[in-house]
Amino acid sequence: MANFFKAFVSKFRSIFGLTKSSKYVKDYLNEANMRSGIFMAAIIFILELGLLIRQADKYIIPNLGKLTSFSDGFELVFTNTSNFWLMLSMGLAMMFFCLQYVGKKKSKAKLIATIVSAAICFIFACLLPFEFIFGSVAFGKNTRSDIAAAYKIAYYVSVFLFDIAVAVSAIFRDRGGKWASTGAIVVISLFALVCMMFGIMVSYSDFTSSARFSYPDGDFQHKQIICFLTMVIYVGCLLIWKPYISIAVLGAIFLGFYFCLDAAAGYGSRRLPEGDVVNYFTFLISLIAIAISIYNQRLSEAVKDEKLELLATKDKLTDLYAFEYFLDLAAKRQEENPEVKDWIFLFINIKGFKIYNDQKGFEQGNVFLRDAAKIIQGSFADALASRPSDDHFVVMTRNENIREKVEEVNAQIEAYDKDIKPSINVGGYVLENGIGMAASVERARYVCSYLTKNDSVERYMEYDSKVHDEYILTQYVVRHIDEAIEKGFLQVYYQPVVWSNDRTLCGVEALARWIDPVYGFLSPSVFVPALESARLIHKLDVGMLRGVCGKLRYCLDNGLPALPTSINFSRADFGLIDVVKIIDDTVNEFGLSHDLIHVEITESALTDDEGVLHDAMNRLHKLGYALWLDDFGSGYSSFNVLKDYDFDVLKLDMKFLSGFDENEKARALISSVVAVAHDLNMMTLSEGVETKEEAEFLESVSCGRLQGYLYGKPISFDELMKKIENREYSLAKEIKTKNKPKSR
Repeated sequence: MANFFKAFVSKFRSIFGLTKSSKYVKDYLNEANMRSGIFMAAIIFILELGLLIRQADKYIIPNLGKLTSFSDGFELVFTNTSNFWLMLSMGLAMMFFCLQYVGKKKSKAKLIATIVSAAICFIFACLLPFEFIFGSVAFGKNTRSDIAAAYKIAYYVSVFLFDIAVAVSAIFRDRGGKWASTGAIVVISLFALVCMMFGIMVSYSDFTSSARFSYPDGDFQHKQIICFLTMVIYVGCLLIWKPYISIAVLGAIFLGFYFCLDAAAGYGSRRLPEGDVVNYFTFLISLIAIAISIYNQRLSEAVKDEKLELLATKDKLTDLYAFEYFLDLAAKRQEENPEVKDWIFLFINIKGFKIYNDQKGFEQGNVFLRDAAKIIQGSFADALASRPSDDHFVVMTRNENIREKVEEVNAQIEAYDKDIKPSINVGGYVLENGIGMAASVERARYVCSYLTKNDSVERYMEYDSKVHDEYILTQYVVRHIDEAIEKGFLQVYYQPVVWSNDRTLCGVEALARWIDPVYGFLSPSVFVPALESARLIHKLDVGMLRGVCGKLRYCLDNGLPALPTSINFSRADFGLIDVVKIIDDTVNEFGLSHDLIHVEITESALTDDEGVLHDAMNRLHKLGYALWLDDFGSGYSSFNVLKDYDFDVLKLDMKFLSGFDENEKARALISSVVAVAHDLNMMTLSEGVETKEEAEFLESVSCGRLQGYLYGKPISFDELMKKIENREYSLAKEIKTKNKPKSR
């Protein structure tokens, strides 16, 4: 019951506008009023123009011949058209003001038009004394006349106030003053007041006048009360007010006007018939219901739009700007403050966040990102800030004291967790003419990744000529990857793998080499990170797979030894393509036995998306492909990987052999890892073997396979076949030259 009552009260407060609205909703409703104001003002202008033509045709033109002086002519025009000129010029002023307000760009033409039309309306309002001179306004005749005169004066005063508000608010709007929206509310309120005063003035004067309109049934009724009702519809329905305001305003206006008409009956005016009274208050109730309905409909639209706006403009996690919106704001800021060297983009990467996220959990990782956003905003108070993805942030700020601010942010990030000690790398790019916002951020990002890639001790680095050359090269790689694959610039090189017990050749690892017609030999350390960053690495890996399968097919068709080949697939591949399907389809296309292709997966890839990789690895095993764990020992969670995944071969990272001669711990560690692998039914391979001593030790601890410069660097397919032909390599017994027909 309590919950029902609470829900009822909440709904009641919402329906009648008693809840607090956000700034967005207020601005939305205010702008909706401005748009309604355009149409209202246009209608008023057209109506008043039509009435001016009618008045001229009916009262002025027929009497021109009777005029004896200029003053008589002025009186004739004034008494018959003054109210219409006032309303017409007011409509123009309101229309231009609303157009200026809803316009997205500043317009001096609209500002001038608004002020000029408001000034014209003001001049017409200054003709109020002629209302007294010509007897349109007179006090002391009778009570009805006094009330009518008071209404007309109130009407003129409201027009004066409206004109002043329009001019002042238009200037505020043009200058972007913080009171622009408040000024708009004042203008729309005074516009409503003028409309209401006009309706009351016309309707009251008509109702209390002695003129009658005769109908066939002999009844005599005044018709200008419709003017009052029309203006009430304008104010109550076309303009959007909170329901409690609508109820208060409409109630006060209707009751006040009713009592005035009722009181006028005591001064000789007719009394409203009972049926009209019923219709009058029925109209009031209906109008209030319509006003409430319109408000709640607009409110619902505003709330829905606000949610969409937040999704488009805000990062849900950190409340920083969404990246696309950030770029728009950055462009506007640069446009408004065109001093190019004043602006710099900073790309911030939090080092150690992955460790923090794994150790503390997803929820705490999100808390860390929110707090990091607050730290960045606090240190770059004047800046635009966004979180493009993951633990990356981008800032557009003044190019002042950047290193000091970076150190300030880093100190707070490091202090956030004293055990993990996360830190930041920051790449900076000073805005240049002709470079777009997205391209500027990309250059700052590249500098940041440059610091990370080179494991630099520097915390902050700006984009310079050296980095520029590398950046241009990476862009070249991204743009030309398809051409490189198609024209054979990307080639498969093979590094031999031997059995440790007899040093016979038991397989090879496929490695990519890019021999470019423009840049010559490109190192994998250049093109692999570039393609991974651009999410194009799958093109390289699929190209490598097809190249390897093609050579194996060639060997089988020509009686050459078909060496089992291991191919490394990037962690990004599993999120970009169906790796398993592509491997299996390609191997079957070339008619190869599945045991000829070994799939290598790096240890670091396994921490990205366990679900996707678990599924992929299970599918590969079921299809008969061997799985190799590459770079074991390069990460911090190596033994968790052994626990959670099933591999056929474990490849020891070459770092295990670093300092082999001087460090006894390296020997003990290698021995232990090999023993653990054997206990888990995995074979082992050691990379980076360069000396006989290393090879003999690895053989002694039963490491099954060896790979390294001691047995050969990566070479082309032709060189490999030539070395085999010259018996520089002895083939292992299991290597055969099968000639399996290619499947169709």
